[in-house]
Amino acid sequence: MQIPIDVIPERAGHLEVVEIPACDRRTLPGVVSQRACLLYGARWMLAAIRDAVHLIHGPVGCAYYSGTVRKKNYRVFSTALGEKEIVFGAGQKLEDAIREAVSLRPRSSAVLVYTTCAVGLIGEDVEAICKRASASLGLPVVPVNCPGFGGVSQGKGHDVAAAALLEHFIGRAPAGPPLENSVNILGEFDVQGDLKEIEQLLQRLGLNIICAVSGRATVENMARAHRAGLNIVHCGRTGRWLAQKMEERFGIPWRKVSFFGLAETAAALQAIAAFFNRPREAAWVEKEAETARQRALSYLRRLAGRRVALFFGASRMDSMARAFGELGMEVVLCGSQFGCREDYTESRRCLGRGTLMIDDAHQRELEEFLHRYRPDLLVGGTRERFMAHKMGIPFLVFPQETSPYAGFNGFVNLAREVAALVGAPVWRLGNSGFSRKEGEEMVVKHVRYMERGINENERSSL
Repeated sequence: MQIPIDVIPERAGHLEVVEIPACDRRTLPGVVSQRACLLYGARWMLAAIRDAVHLIHGPVGCAYYSGTVRKKNYRVFSTALGEKEIVFGAGQKLEDAIREAVSLRPRSSAVLVYTTCAVGLIGEDVEAICKRASASLGLPVVPVNCPGFGGVSQGKGHDVAAAALLEHFIGRAPAGPPLENSVNILGEFDVQGDLKEIEQLLQRLGLNIICAVSGRATVENMARAHRAGLNIVHCGRTGRWLAQKMEERFGIPWRKVSFFGLAETAAALQAIAAFFNRPREAAWVEKEAETARQRALSYLRRLAGRRVALFFGASRMDSMARAFGELGMEVVLCGSQFGCREDYTESRRCLGRGTLMIDDAHQRELEEFLHRYRPDLLVGGTRERFMAHKMGIPFLVFPQETSPYAGFNGFVNLAREVAALVGAPVWRLGNSGFSRKEGEEMVVKHVRYMERGINENERSSL
């Protein structure tokens, strides 16, 4: 089947409508990629560990870049390397920075030292420095080896961070039998309250979360994570790797599930309940799913038959494609800045043949696709937002910036926000006959309604 857009020859294998696209390859020189570096991938995994000092060993710009993750600003420290340290070495400056950072946060339980491109190029022995600092301070000082040139994308940074957690934190408490009705969630980052929604559902099954890596990870609960009865994998790439290693090391079984969409959430809860032999506790699941569907029904009617293009992290592609399918929308593009074969294989199995899949798309390819196909909605990261808006196409940021999308309540939130975006009056201004002032007033009013969760039927009474 022919690729529906024109691409340069070297990129042809990265776009597929039948098979899975080529992936895990370096971006072509000269192509402006949407990818991030290893450092940011590591920060994506580790930023939420609140009882650790996060020290960026490199130029101050790297610290500034990695201080904001998932729209949250985290406190980071930096060695702020300059020309002098690059030429003569920065080992002493790193040791001083570790001690100073710990003195400013004396209650910290660990220090994470992230390496950057500059440190990787000059060959600093960060591991030896961290060992000396750990012995001196009496707490773990852990190197996270993530120079930007060390891999093809931020996905490698996820892997490096997961390996650091497994090696230095997970299972450090004394061994013991599995804690009753306890689970870990691997690959859940608690975006806008997703973890709280998932936790409430698991509590209704009578289960407790020991550790959520890394949305609610601490040095203390990671040390006890080896005593969980089950590892729930919510993010395919790093979650699956961690689960496999924890099964080898601690004998903990695992299940890969998704809490996005009604069907996926129901299936996940039933699978988990079956593992713990608690079918009676899961009797409410189907009823809850149907209740959520009824709550979202007015939005589903407005979205039926609409077309959506997805472009974000590959580990969420298949579950979100199913969720948008439940909204009644047709997925016409499914792509990612980075992804592994397992992620794309699962997505292709979900989408079937005929849907364009794309890896590491650059802006020119996305623009051409949007010009030719004119989907009703583009879902992606912040970088794609302005391109879509300039072309008059509604855009939804994912990972989301507004409310939780996980669980049954999350599905209703997703349906409401997508319906509000697709139906916003601004997209009709080009041929509506409204004046500029009238259009601006309509948009402002629509946004206020959306923020307050008021649907179109309720607006007429206000």
